[in-house]
Amino acid sequence: MHASSGTRMKIGIIKQKFVKLSGGSERYTTGLVAALKQAGHEIHVFTAQWDASAESARVTLHRVPMLGGFSFLRQWSFARNCKRAIERAPCDAVFSLERSLKQDIARAGGGCHREWLIQRSRYAPFWKRFFFRLNPLHTVLLRLERQTFSPANTRFVIANSHRGKEEIIRHYGFPADRMIVVHNGADCERFKPVPRPVRDEFVLLIVGSGFERKGVGFAIRALARLPQRVKLRVAGEGRREPYLRLAQQLGVADRVEFLGRRAGIEAAYADADVLVHPAIYEPFSNACLEALACGLPVVTSRINGASEVITPGVDGAVVDDPADSAALAAAIAPFLNPQTYAAAARAARHKAESLPFSRNVEQTLEAFTGLHTS
Repeated sequence: MHASSGTRMKIGIIKQKFVKLSGGSERYTTGLVAALKQAGHEIHVFTAQWDASAESARVTLHRVPMLGGFSFLRQWSFARNCKRAIERAPCDAVFSLERSLKQDIARAGGGCHREWLIQRSRYAPFWKRFFFRLNPLHTVLLRLERQTFSPANTRFVIANSHRGKEEIIRHYGFPADRMIVVHNGADCERFKPVPRPVRDEFVLLIVGSGFERKGVGFAIRALARLPQRVKLRVAGEGRREPYLRLAQQLGVADRVEFLGRRAGIEAAYADADVLVHPAIYEPFSNACLEALACGLPVVTSRINGASEVITPGVDGAVVDDPADSAALAAAIAPFLNPQTYAAAARAARHKAESLPFSRNVEQTLEAFTGLHTS
């Protein structure tokens, strides 16, 4: 695999699920592919699943077989079969958005699984930590991650935060001079401020699936410390029952609403005031950028890579410990003031405009350019 000498390249993209209306990672991939095509490159996507929007994207799709059943078998079989598919259809450069076995550039959009397990263990009860060690999915992901972040298998790694870069260097010893940090970019055309309804309530919003990781429980505990008019809405998929019980115990069940997965997430942003994201681990939340673009201040935890673009007290707030409900409530409270909120909403949109998706693409393309000289 090598970069061609011309400006037009045949770029292979590794993405297990190439669909438009899914999570932030999938939305990022479809946006990147569109931008690379606009730049004149020929795109080949190696994937196990795609939808109609992918078929209309005018890219060459390569179906990669993947075993069904257990998730650890799906992950390992996709990585092995993807390597074989790429060898049969060689590209000038291969860009992986998954934990995979061979590529020119790997984007660590999902962060570092080893670090995720460490952070998760900080908040999980003993019995859960015990089962982490027995789960074969973690074993497979760690093995794939070790292959991905091996200098022998990957020429460059793109981290989406400085924290993420440090984690990969610390856990896997990947050379720092072969890593670049490219923060995620905001889609300011799709996500934009709209007039909010006049109402007495103040709406906090959490966006994303995997409620444990997103810190839904921490947000509910913080909600119990805030005035009655403050509500919490959760957009995404996950087990609701433990959080509904927690809300009931804290006396805030009537102030918590689960919206489920939303295809048109813009409507959820339009009817909210602040995005709260007290994640226990998050490489870089795209939801934070989407919220900023919609004019919502963002309150998040420092372990979220997106905290690197938040200016505390201006367009949001950052808490050191997501489990500290008093600190989380205190970080949210200033935005209940209308004057403070209005200024923060304007600053949030301005911040998103300073982080356009086009800049992310330009910086990513620089990594491809680097293949010429390495």
